[in-house]
Amino acid sequence: MFCPHHFSSCRTVRRCLLEGTGKGTTVATLKQKLPQTTTWSNGNIFRSLTLLAATYAEQNNVSLKDACSPKLLASYCKMLTFGKYNGKFDVKIDGLGYDLLVSEVANTVLKGPKVGKNIPTVAGVTQGEVINFVQSALKIMADDGMTVLLEGREQTLNYIRTPHRFELVLADVNTIGMRRAAQRMGATALKELEKEQTWYSGLFGGPSQKDIASKLSKVNR
Repeated sequence: MFCPHHFSSCRTVRRCLLEGTGKGTTVATLKQKLPQTTTWSNGNIFRSLTLLAATYAEQNNVSLKDACSPKLLASYCKMLTFGKYNGKFDVKIDGLGYDLLVSEVANTVLKGPKVGKNIPTVAGVTQGEVINFVQSALKIMADDGMTVLLEGREQTLNYIRTPHRFELVLADVNTIGMRRAAQRMGATALKELEKEQTWYSGLFGGPSQKDIASKLSKVNR
């Protein structure tokens, strides 16, 4: 669901969509057409809080559940700061030994196993914290005259104040399951073909593993 939301001169377009409904393409198109536009995903805030909670649990030898008490969650939120860094809006993680910018670690540290295996637990108890953080960030961007394309889960985005809400739907939701099944089948086939190609090309030559991977990976799109 897309929803533009007005904060001063800023419009926030909120979208809560199922995977595979074309949200990435829609956002890219809107970003090209709207002036002074930026994108925002709540996922990185959930991941940042998960990183801090998991790190606290490790450093203090406690369970993740114990590391997610209201008092500790409040302390993690204070370790996240939204503002302009290096000339652009970003979220800074500063605490528990970290000094990171989310844009620089979104696809590395925040996608690592420490975060991946723990995010369901942390996300389940941080909806309110994330909503408050997002509202504050939107206000800052609004004051800078930005238009924000916001996406995330409906449970969270329902609490973002905006009159502009759009939802992309499919005529047949089974298409999403079919897409996911095709992705998994393609990934499995790719691994097997890469093994066979290594053996075959070693004897007779032929397309490289990279060439085959490039063609078959299109199944995952």
